[in-house]
Order: sequence, then C-alpha cells, then structure tokens
Amino acid sequence: MKYKNSLATGRSFLLAATVFASFHYATAQKADLLVVNKIKTNGNLEGNIAFVNLATGKVIKTVPVGKEPHEVVVSDDKKYAAVSNTGSYQEAGNTLSIIDIAAQKEIHRVDLGPLWNPHGLWTMNGLFYFTAESSRAIGAYDPTINKIVWLNGTGQDGTHTLAATQDGKYLAATNRGSGTISIFYLHKEKWGSDKNNPSNEEEKPDPLAPGVWQETIVPVGRNPEGIVISPDEKQVYVGLKNGEGVAVVDLATKTKVDNFKAGDAKQLSRLKFSKDGKYLLGTDNWPGGDLVIIDVTTKQVVKKISLGQGAEAIFIEPDGRHVLVSVTGKDNVAEIDLQTFQVTRTIQTGQGPDGMAWLGN
Repeated sequence: MKYKNSLATGRSFLLAATVFASFHYATAQKADLLVVNKIKTNGNLEGNIAFVNLATGKVIKTVPVGKEPHEVVVSDDKKYAAVSNTGSYQEAGNTLSIIDIAAQKEIHRVDLGPLWNPHGLWTMNGLFYFTAESSRAIGAYDPTINKIVWLNGTGQDGTHTLAATQDGKYLAATNRGSGTISIFYLHKEKWGSDKNNPSNEEEKPDPLAPGVWQETIVPVGRNPEGIVISPDEKQVYVGLKNGEGVAVVDLATKTKVDNFKAGDAKQLSRLKFSKDGKYLLGTDNWPGGDLVIIDVTTKQVVKKISLGQGAEAIFIEPDGRHVLVSVTGKDNVAEIDLQTFQVTRTIQTGQGPDGMAWLGN
C-alpha cells in the first residue's frame, strides 16, 4: 500500500511538474510586444516587425514589411497591427503593412497612391489613422474592409506624428516644416439636432461624415515632432527641436499656453507621460541619444540617461515602473527603471529598432 501511495504521489508530482513546465514554456514563447526594425535610417531598405516576449526579451518571430518602416499600432481588438512604411526622404514610401496578429503575417500591403511618406499612426474608432508627411495630409484606413475611408489635408508642411484624446473628439498632429500643430476637433454642431444631449447614442458624431472635423492651426516653435496628450486630456505637450524644449497647448482654447526648456536637450523627437503622471519622458535623439526625464510639477529635468545615437520611440511597460526606448543607432531596445533611473537591460530585436506597440493585456 505504501508503495502504491508513493508511486501515485510521484506520478502526481511528475504530472504537475510537466504541466508547470509546459505552461512556463508556452508563456515564454508568447509574443506580447511588437517592435519595428527599420534596418537603417535613410537607407530605404526593406524592414520587418518583430514579435517579442517582453519577460524574456526574446524575438518569437519577424515578419517582413515595406521599406524603412517607422511606426506600428495595434487595433483595440488585437486582431490587426498597422506599420507605416515611410521610406527615405530621398525615395518616399507610400504603403502601410497590415499584420494579422494571430497568424503573425502581413495580409495587406496597402497602396496609398499619392500619399507619400506615411509616418505617424494612431488607432481609434476601429480605424488606423496615419500621417502622409510629404503630402500634407492625415488619412484613416479600415482594416475590416481593407480601404482608405477618410482623408483630411492639413495645409502644413511635414505632418509627422499623431496623438488623440480617448473619446476621439480631438486629434492632433505635428507639422515639422511649418512649426505648428494641427488640432482637429469633432465639433458639436454636426452631432445632430439635439445639441444639448451628447450622451444620446444617436447624437454622437460620425468621424467619417463630411465636414465634421474642424482644424485649428497653432504655432508652437521650430520643428515640432514629439507629441502627447496630458493625462487629464486638457493639454497637448509638443517636443521641439533646435533646443526650444517643450510647448504646451490648451485643447479647449486651442492656444499655446506655455513653453519650457528640457535642460540642454536639442531634439525632443518623442514624448510620453509616465503611468503615474509624475514624469514627462522625452528622447533627445541627436547627437548623443538621451532619455530626458522631466518632473511635471516643477518642469525641471531630474535625470538624463545616455542611451546612444538614435534614441527615439518610447513605450511605457504595463507595470508602470519600466520604460522601453528604441535606440536605432545601437540596434537595441533599452529598458529603464523609473524608480532607480538605471538601465536594467537591453533587448536585441533586430537592426534599427523604432516604433513599438503592445499586444498583451
């Protein structure tokens, strides 16, 4: 009897160990992060998108996309990802790569025709919004019907990066060549006859209806590039190049209300708020390549972390404590602890990493 009990216990332990090992292996093999590898800046080479397991830092799979891709976003239902195939500015690109996330493959190479240098990406309303930098425009693509469904001109040079409020009422874009941002407002006059009852489902605006977006152009400073909406969704923070720091624009009045330096940062190409809203993070990508951490209350730089030339895209990890920065010039993604301000590891995802997007919960 003792022998049988011992045998049963041993089998149970072995079974439990096997199940645990299988679960651990499956978890380690699951991709929860996408990283764009553009290979080489201004090289106009075909790039790829890496499916990465964040916990292990391992690349599960790479999928070829178009020439010199820059950014990636994931649909809210996690079915699709869109990659902007920007191309170089000497040989402009004009395609989006649409990725089936479950199948881990490109299912559409969307021809944008005369919409050149697609770059900034945003997802809302079930659509992928994109900038066409060399065509002064913003468009929207519907992945369910594989079609461009909306297009608005900005009338400004170098429409580059995008940000939007969660309710979809405001869409903002930087215009690098014109020194402005465009604020598109889904204005109330087009909501329907009952203007005082916006909670009525029938009165919510259709973002694809003609004439519903009202553009206001706001001068902010030279070469605006990084852009992010404040956590309370009342302001737009804009990273400027040429050492001009950060401009702040009020969404309600659509006017610039503040401008402050970010230490000696010269080119704030990307901006993100930390999850707790305490810090504004910016990448100063040239010539050294730094992550600049700014205290939101005092507007003072509390830390500058040297990462390497081409430090650009910023991704806040779900734990809120760690942040990833793509360092294009060093072919790695650096992970920084926002409590210790130390680089905790570097992840090798491929050549020239840039934009990142989350697949996990």
